[in-house]
Amino acid sequence: MKKVPFFLACVVTLGTLFFSSSCGDPADEPEIYTVTFNSNGGSAVDSVTVEEGNTISEPIDPTKAGYVFDGWYEDANLTIAFDFSEIIDANMTIHAKWRYYFINELIALAANYPNGASQERYYVEGKIETVSNPTYGEMVISDATGEIAVYGTYDSTGEIRYSDLEEKPVAGDDVLLYGNINTYKGTPQIYSGWIISFTHNSPDISVDDYEEMSILEARNASEGALVKIDGVVARFTYNDALNPVGFILVDETNSIYVYDNQIAPQVEVGNLIQIAAKRDNWILDTEQNNAELYGYDGCVQVVDATIISNDNGNHEFDTTWVIESTIKDLVKHDISEFNFTTSLYKVNALIEERPGSNFTNFYFFDIDGTTGSYAYSQASGRDFSWLKEFDGKICEVYITVLNYKSEQSGLTSRFLPVKVSDNNYQFDISNTPTMVLDYYVDEQFEVNYYYSDPNMEVLTSVSNDLLGFENATIAYTSSNEESLYFSTVEDKTYMHVNNTITGEVIVTATVNYSTYRDERTYKIIVNDEPMYDTITVSEAIDSELNSEVTVRGIVLSALVNQVGFYLTDEHAIIAVLVPSESMNTVKAGDEVILRGTRIQEGAKSNIAGQCAISSGEILLNLFGDNEIPTDFYILDKDFAYIRSLDVSEDHTNEVYVIEGQFIWEDHIYYTSCHLEDESGKGELYTSSANQYNWLKDYSGQTLTYAVAPCNWNEKTFYKLCIIYVELTDGTIIYNDQAFSY
Repeated sequence: MKKVPFFLACVVTLGTLFFSSSCGDPADEPEIYTVTFNSNGGSAVDSVTVEEGNTISEPIDPTKAGYVFDGWYEDANLTIAFDFSEIIDANMTIHAKWRYYFINELIALAANYPNGASQERYYVEGKIETVSNPTYGEMVISDATGEIAVYGTYDSTGEIRYSDLEEKPVAGDDVLLYGNINTYKGTPQIYSGWIISFTHNSPDISVDDYEEMSILEARNASEGALVKIDGVVARFTYNDALNPVGFILVDETNSIYVYDNQIAPQVEVGNLIQIAAKRDNWILDTEQNNAELYGYDGCVQVVDATIISNDNGNHEFDTTWVIESTIKDLVKHDISEFNFTTSLYKVNALIEERPGSNFTNFYFFDIDGTTGSYAYSQASGRDFSWLKEFDGKICEVYITVLNYKSEQSGLTSRFLPVKVSDNNYQFDISNTPTMVLDYYVDEQFEVNYYYSDPNMEVLTSVSNDLLGFENATIAYTSSNEESLYFSTVEDKTYMHVNNTITGEVIVTATVNYSTYRDERTYKIIVNDEPMYDTITVSEAIDSELNSEVTVRGIVLSALVNQVGFYLTDEHAIIAVLVPSESMNTVKAGDEVILRGTRIQEGAKSNIAGQCAISSGEILLNLFGDNEIPTDFYILDKDFAYIRSLDVSEDHTNEVYVIEGQFIWEDHIYYTSCHLEDESGKGELYTSSANQYNWLKDYSGQTLTYAVAPCNWNEKTFYKLCIIYVELTDGTIIYNDQAFSY
């Protein structure tokens, strides 16, 4: 064998050993894998490498403006959540999932912004519960975690506000908003929500539960009935923010009021719509008891409405069914016999704008210029600014009595004008005699008179500047002058009743104007005085509270800021609240018998309140120009003395005669009035200085005033009601402004 040198052998051996240690089996080496994080639009997350058989750590959550990170997922469809405890055995990409904020999360975040809105915007999805302001798109949205207010909404660019959107979400729809957040007056809210998308949801009702019918049939349906009606939207009503809250709907049979502040913003005047709704009658809760006194069961309307269809057209509403009437007939209608509220009538009416303190009333008067009432407004008259062009004109008006103001003293019609046309109304002068009979003579006579002589002055001449006639004369004859007759004293004519002869009398009133003539007969019955068990005013004052009293006394003067009058006898006075129509039947000096309930209005443990008779019913007017007893009037006191009276003691049945001045003051936005003497001011009980407009011409003059302390509304001091003013020549002028006899 050939020998190898030693050093070479060593090299060979070492080389063999080296090869053996560095060139082993590749299958024995571990694999290295890469995991990529797809943040789906969020902040970047670095990829990681990992040896085969190991796991990876969960990275710090990425962020994405407006969203909440909702975990990592194995698949791009985000259906399989990634488990960070799983062993990595291949290269892979995992995907971030994002969700919108829940409402409770936004509420918590909003607490951090009490002084202004957040810079960041957040996505939130919810169901619209209500739209409170359809102009700005203020709304309330909810999800499973709660609800939150949204202060104004816009389109997805934040440029077009809600009211100007061609398509807009409404109550019941699902909406995706992108908005800032803040806390306003302790309430968290979304501030300026951009409407990213929305889904209209079908009404959550079964239409089959509603019976299809005409509007007339719906009006006659029972309260609570589910009705399906269609008609043309004719006129809106508004709240104090000038947001529509309801509308008049008209078909070919009648009209009805639809009260629903969620669907009102979804329609426009002229739209032909079909709705499903619930038949309802509405009365303000605080007026319920008063309404019942007069048989008024509330305005005819439907509520809880759902729009089934809307043609978005511009139709004129049908007027062929509308009855021609007069303002006089509407305001004097007996609502207990037939509820005609929200039904349209066609009238000729004088429209008059009357500005007040921070509000404007619009009145509708009949052609006599005095009989009428005001338009119903919750927006201080701003919703009727469209009537300004008709101010002072007699126009053709389609109008409804929307509802009644129900007070203890009676019901007051509140109008809603639906359509007004200025047709250059011209009164036919040949109708003057009939007009005088309708609006002036008819109002004078009662059906029954009793043995006491009314000594009632009757009209003998009427002029009306509004209609353009002057001095239409009136003459009267009696079929039985022994029982009822007329006399003339100093160019004034008076009607008398003979106190010994009773029976039926026919009075004929004849009106002449130019060559035109008309006459009308009135059946009057002269009766014996019926027997009533009456008490005096003084005894009524001492009667048990809430007891029924029948009182005989003399009408003294009208109340102020209440509907009624003071009744007096030789010892005291008492306030009597009566229905408004009763003020048409009495005047100062009439002796009356009335029935009512003895009350102490506004009484508390430390306040005596106002002594009064409520729900006064005039059983009998004995008329007569009776002398007013004044012996019990209190003299030699001043206004400081009245201010010092203890309100825990009742002084409302007293009359004080004080020399002083009536002060009328015109301010920029309002007027005020009061009395004063050397002792200081005497505050008047009044809601408006206009209630004492009859004294304006005497402002600043020192005259004598008879005043009664009053306390209707729990004041800690007595205010005053003026009964009369005595001029320097001795003339006494009673406060008779509320009497319309």
